[in-house]
Amino acid sequence: MYDLKIKNAKIVDGTGLKPFRGDIGIIGDTIVERGKNLGLAKNTFDAKGFVLSPGFIDVHTHYDAQLTWDPTASPSLDLGVTTAIIGNCGFTIAPCRPEHRELNIKNLTKVEGMPYKTLKAGIDWKYETYAEYMKLLESKSLALNICSYVGHSALRIWAMGEDAMKREAREDEIVEMEKIVSDAMRNGAIGFSTSTFEGHNGANGVPMPSRFANKKEISRLIKSMAIDGRGIFMLTKSNNTEIKDIINLLEDVKRPTMVAALLQNPVKKSWALNTLEDIQKAFQDGYEIWGQVSCRPLTMEFTMREPYMLEGLKSWKKYMIAENNEKKIKILKSKDFRKKVLNEILDTSKNKLFVGNWEKIKLLNSKKNNISKYIGKNLYEISDSFKSSPIDWLFDHAIDGGMDDLFAAELLNSDDKHVEKLLKHDNSIIALSDAGAHLSLLCDAGYALELLGKWTRELKAFSLEEAIHCLTAKQADICRIPKRGRLIPGYFADMVLFDPKTIGVGKAYRTNDLPAKSQRLKVDPIGIKKVWVNGVDKDESRTGRLLREYLS
Repeated sequence: MYDLKIKNAKIVDGTGLKPFRGDIGIIGDTIVERGKNLGLAKNTFDAKGFVLSPGFIDVHTHYDAQLTWDPTASPSLDLGVTTAIIGNCGFTIAPCRPEHRELNIKNLTKVEGMPYKTLKAGIDWKYETYAEYMKLLESKSLALNICSYVGHSALRIWAMGEDAMKREAREDEIVEMEKIVSDAMRNGAIGFSTSTFEGHNGANGVPMPSRFANKKEISRLIKSMAIDGRGIFMLTKSNNTEIKDIINLLEDVKRPTMVAALLQNPVKKSWALNTLEDIQKAFQDGYEIWGQVSCRPLTMEFTMREPYMLEGLKSWKKYMIAENNEKKIKILKSKDFRKKVLNEILDTSKNKLFVGNWEKIKLLNSKKNNISKYIGKNLYEISDSFKSSPIDWLFDHAIDGGMDDLFAAELLNSDDKHVEKLLKHDNSIIALSDAGAHLSLLCDAGYALELLGKWTRELKAFSLEEAIHCLTAKQADICRIPKRGRLIPGYFADMVLFDPKTIGVGKAYRTNDLPAKSQRLKVDPIGIKKVWVNGVDKDESRTGRLLREYLS
């Protein structure tokens, strides 16, 4: 007798094969049989009219801190994600010495847009080493399956203290980091992650620790990761890093490599696709490299107090490191500063988040009575009313009491024809939800539902079986996660049941449900009927696991 039988479902099993109608029988946490008219079960669920697929695997999240106070990883599980990889970009909270907690919190507040008060009140610091952090996660009754990278920036702070954000590492410090990486792998890390991206800045606008590392340091840590013949290397690359540079970092280590973030840029339209073509050539030379792409436009909400979209600009650093609001306002008043910022925005030779498309920045909310009538209008429309340029109006408005007014900017990835080429490229992997980070700026945790709704049902860019494969088995295979991502006998019963006619993601809304009552953006699923993790309904019990074993 089965513990659970799901009958009459349209089964899309993750393999890429055509859907079929039938039943699935589950004993414990494992699928044991599939077919028609299966035998008796303790619990039976009639899925007639709905699609049953493997649970989605989100390979780019930042739930490292949130999981210590919220083991459900809200909202990802509700959106059909049954396995998530944390620790991307090298931004982990482990290892961490007690004396470095404040620095790590301030770094995450800046680089990942996490509220300081939330991190201060919410993080459970009952650990120091990476191994102790993994044990802590296991004690939390996880609601979904979690895989964890060991992150470069946390490593550097552990080994170097505040010098991690000042200089290159010495030989003894690299040796210490090598040992931590190898130990982390033997304690169940999925791999090693780092970032060289210009927009990744920490406390006081200082570059994140990994950005101070030289090639020798990164290459040696990659080798330490691969010491037992496994592991995934994850890199959020700088604008100047080419695929040949990544191959140079890998040297003779040919482990799977994730490269983020390849987004369609309206100014450099071919940049992301050309990068994928370079990745394909590297693949042919024996380097398994995958480019992380997104199926959603990169849209961020922001205020001028901390406009994330500008923080990758060299000219903006002066504003970021300003000690107080008075100094920030003085900088914004400077005509020379404005000129440098605008020139850098309009420089088409460099790839960046914001490229001067002011018509795609809209005012969402203002506390100023004389401005409220412009809510919903874009910066061209607003600035024209004031007989000003968009950048001058934006800066003048911030100076004149509008520092905390809320805007939304559609930055990258908005050209569907170009984005489709990225999504369907042989060497891309659909990811970049950033779930758990940038909480007040965006919520892309429902990217899988966007792929199934917009790109599959509406645009017909994918068949249903192709889309499900991209969200499940393909992710599991690349990341070497065993027995996940397929609805076949012997595999774990991570499953999502949904209505293909309505599947999608709702509009983002704000809620004050974080520790210290901080605010975040959240989205709800449309069309999801049930989610099971390891054979159990997510609403009945928490049955997620910290995954520690991976294929080579």
